[in-house]
This record gives sequence, structure tokens and C-alpha cells, in this order.
Amino acid sequence: MRKAFVIFFSLCLFCCLSCSHTPPPEQRQLSDEFYENMLVAFTARDYDLVKIGLQKINEAGIENKKTLYLEAMVALMEQKPEKAIPPLKAALAIDPNYAEAHNTLGSIYMQQKRFAEAEAEFIEAGNNRLYLTPEKAYHNLGNLYRQQDKNEQALGCYIKAIGFNADYFPSHYELSSLYFDMKKIELAAREIEKARQISPEHPGVWLQIGVIEKARQKTPHAIEAFNQVIKLQPSGSFANRATEELNILSESR
Repeated sequence: MRKAFVIFFSLCLFCCLSCSHTPPPEQRQLSDEFYENMLVAFTARDYDLVKIGLQKINEAGIENKKTLYLEAMVALMEQKPEKAIPPLKAALAIDPNYAEAHNTLGSIYMQQKRFAEAEAEFIEAGNNRLYLTPEKAYHNLGNLYRQQDKNEQALGCYIKAIGFNADYFPSHYELSSLYFDMKKIELAAREIEKARQISPEHPGVWLQIGVIEKARQKTPHAIEAFNQVIKLQPSGSFANRATEELNILSESR
């Protein structure tokens, strides 16, 4: 089955490039069918098959920002962020306004603690009026500022992200955590309630609710929330934290 898919890849690319007068390499175009089949392979996590497609594209002399971005995403899925940087930069060389590439490049820089470079990439993406999801860039910018203990700047970014998309769960969630760290408990409670309405079965939401209720000294509500965490996620980091909190509350009673 996989061999047949590889042959199909080759045929798609052949059909894309073959004609009575073969155009010079810089004019060659990627067929939609070939690209869609690469996306199918990527979704199926068959990254080796995607690499085969990418190799054929390179051999054909095709330069396409979408396939370069796909190459970067394969590198990230394989936990090789350094290998994702060159194709992202190549994609941006083709289209300097490619907002998703700016945002992804910024995320890599943030992980590498290259904060100034990350900030520039996120701002570039967020300010692009053609970007369909600018909230992602501003949310990432908020995370970047928070890593640097720039809480007021982070606050503004999360609020701006929500301004673009009122139902953007990550920013409501992180905004609640930030308000809590800033000792603004009621604002933290307001934001986590919005996050709960968007994603009621997220264990992290219930953990945050428990922490807030504990700070409000509403122990029964806190216990109920921590138990809900364990119900939703019997094991893992959220469950471990909820168990710790329950033990603390049990000892204090």
C-alpha cells in the first residue's frame, strides 16, 4: 500500500511537470493534487513518505513556500527544531509576508531563548492584516513576555489575542494563570470560567479552578475541582498536581 502511494506521488509530480514544452525550473509549479497527498501523509504521521515527496519536489527544481513550511513542520514533529529554521527562512524569502512561517519561526526562537528574534517574528505575524489567526501570534508574544517576567506586556498581548478571537481558549487559560500570579484572584476566576465554557473537559481548567477556590478559602469547591481533574485525567501531570493539592487540603482539615 505504501509503495503504491510512493508511485502515485511520482505520477502526480510527473503530470505536474510534463508538457510539450517543459518550462524552466523557476516556472515549474506544484500540483494541488501532489500537495494534498503530502498533507494526507503528514496527517497520517508518515513523515518518511512526506520526505520522499519533498525530495522529488527539490529534484524537480520547484520552490514553493507551502512545501517548505511542510518540511519545517516535519522537522518539528521529529523534534529537530534546528532543521526547521532553514526551510522557514526559505519560505519567507519567497514570501516575506508569510505570517504562519513568521509565527512558527518565532516559536522556535522562543524555545531557544532567542527572545529578541522571537519577539520580532511574532510582531511581524500579528501585524499582518492578511493573517487569518493573528490571535496565535499575540498569544505566543504573551508567553514570550511572561517568560521574561514582563507581566504587564504579557497581559496586554493575551487581551489583544482575545480581542481578535473571543473564544480563543489558550489566552483565557493563560490570562487566568497570569492574573492569579499577580494576586488578582477574582479576575483569574473570571477568565478560567470563560476557559471552562469553551473547553469544559480540559483537566488544566479544573486544576486552575481548584487552585483559585483554594485561594478563596472555599475548600469544598476546591476539593470538588481537584477530584474532577483526576476524573478527567487519572494519570499525568495534572492528576499528580491535583493529588498533591488534595493531600494538602486533607492534612489541613
